[in-house]
Amino acid sequence: AERPHPPWTMAGLETRTRTLGLFRQLMRASAGFSNYNFREYALRRVRLGFREHTTVGDSAAALKLVHEGERQLELLRRQATISQLYPQGSHVLEGAVAK
Repeated sequence: AERPHPPWTMAGLETRTRTLGLFRQLMRASAGFSNYNFREYALRRVRLGFREHTTVGDSAAALKLVHEGERQLELLRRQATISQLYPQGSHVLEGAVAK
């Protein structure tokens, strides 16, 4: 069953645009981990986090979630940088994915 599209207000459209941008940034930051397990975990958590909150209709609640996501983005960027400073050997599955 299709979900009905909510009528987007200008504030709601701005929040939606900001949310989509945040999702892309979080996915990019998650892909920056050199360790396969950390990278896949971060990507999975980003996807799940956004799926869990797809039904948030309140603009104030959505904005609060966006702010929390921005905090998480900064954390991911710091951790990915640390991950690149201290690389580990490649994972068995990384070779299988590249083929």
